[in-house]
Amino acid sequence: MTIIIDTDPGIDDAIAILYALRHPGLDVVALTTVAGNIGLSVTTHNAGRICALADMDVPVHAGAAAPLGKVARPETGIHGNDGLGGVAFPDPVHPVASDDAVVAMIQILTAHPPQSVDLFCLGPLTNLAILLEQAPDTAQRVRRVIAMGGAVDEPGNVGPKAEFNIAHDPHAAAEVLASGLSFTLIPLDATRQLRADMDYINALRNAGSAASVASGDLIAAYFAATDGTESRPLHDPCVPLLAKHSDMFRIEPRDLGVDIETGALVPGPHRISVAMGLDADRLRAALLAGLSD
Repeated sequence: MTIIIDTDPGIDDAIAILYALRHPGLDVVALTTVAGNIGLSVTTHNAGRICALADMDVPVHAGAAAPLGKVARPETGIHGNDGLGGVAFPDPVHPVASDDAVVAMIQILTAHPPQSVDLFCLGPLTNLAILLEQAPDTAQRVRRVIAMGGAVDEPGNVGPKAEFNIAHDPHAAAEVLASGLSFTLIPLDATRQLRADMDYINALRNAGSAASVASGDLIAAYFAATDGTESRPLHDPCVPLLAKHSDMFRIEPRDLGVDIETGALVPGPHRISVAMGLDADRLRAALLAGLSD
């Protein structure tokens, strides 16, 4: 499975990326970055830091520094000023490969056979929307998109019905939903079911790999503003987990659109696949195994 990860690291992004980089069934050929959880310079630097910790030489391409038609609203209160909750990561080993993520996407998609590259979207969908605008035929070469974002029946986390990734760039999300790409969305309805407790953190730390120890520390940082028994939801790891363990998710077809003013998902004309539930125990075990190997 050939993968481009589009991301704004981000505590839970980092865990998702570490899992994907280490999984033998996922060939991550590039990380493309976007402003979201924090500014683009930091998300891009963090992508390189994550690759360094994983000891993986994956090109990092900087992408969109701002959403389409909106002002950026970073989430430093959750992810910290460094985006990784203050957890120690090494400096990047390699310089940023380019400052144009969309051109990199075009080159990768053109170099691979049609319908052979998957796109994992862990942040706002700005880069994908720009790809659709600049090279729509090339974008159709994507085999499938798996994205974390939105809230369907659950309340939002940046408004009554809006979730951060979609609300950060609702114009981009609307373009992607209308694109006709094979698109699977993992909203808060599912991701809020996947959390960790201190026993799980200890299991990650005791596993002893660099990725598992760092992930345990990242989740520990994710306990801020909780009651101390469970972490915040592990949103972004759901994306690579669904790619490898779709049987552990309850996926339904939904007809959706995006409210451009609020970023909320609303009933609409675009039929997409939506993960509305998951098997948290089995997914926690799969995540632990993947980070520990």
